[in-house]
Amino acid sequence: MTSAYRGEATRWTGAVIAVTLLATFACTSHSAKNAEDETSATESNSAASAISVMCMGDRISNPPESFHYSYKYSDAADSIEQQADITPQSMDITAQDNSGTHSYRGTRSDDVSWNNAVLDLSSLRITGMSARLDSLNRTSSISRQGSESINGYQAIKYSIDTAGAHSSDQETFATLFGQGSFEKGTIWTSDDGCVVKLILDEGLRQTDGSVKKAHFEMARIRK
Repeated sequence: MTSAYRGEATRWTGAVIAVTLLATFACTSHSAKNAEDETSATESNSAASAISVMCMGDRISNPPESFHYSYKYSDAADSIEQQADITPQSMDITAQDNSGTHSYRGTRSDDVSWNNAVLDLSSLRITGMSARLDSLNRTSSISRQGSESINGYQAIKYSIDTAGAHSSDQETFATLFGQGSFEKGTIWTSDDGCVVKLILDEGLRQTDGSVKKAHFEMARIRK
């Protein structure tokens, strides 16, 4: 596992724990003085509650159709890029990071190769991204932008911007991930809420008070 993978896994594992431990707080932090903002956010963003990234892991491990999957991550020190052609019977993966490039093929008829391929593509990266977006669902950080045809799917387009959210949602996000942390980007989902394309810039507050910035991209293209 490269330093990029270790750093990202550690960062997102912390996010998952934070979301779990502070879920109750997130639900009750909207005090009476913020009731108007909360009502407005709920009414305008209720449609955003179905957004899901974890479903991508399900589609990789049990593909219902043939599609091309891509994932990119970059920060000041590291970069990761994965490309995979996935069918219900096989997946061909090419991955590149600071250590170089490697290719891998998984076949459904071989449990070991299939499971290794699934792990190679998913790991904690999808789990971590899911935790972050789950913390934004049903908040004013996500706003629906309309419908659009993209990557072979009829999709719903959403804008993500924690800095533009209502004050109560900003407070909850800062409590979960630290002052100065942010998420900003665009996501397209199919009718079931599963991501079709994601472009995301984020900042995560570090223990020394600095904010580590990173860029994510994820997509599935119907074949």
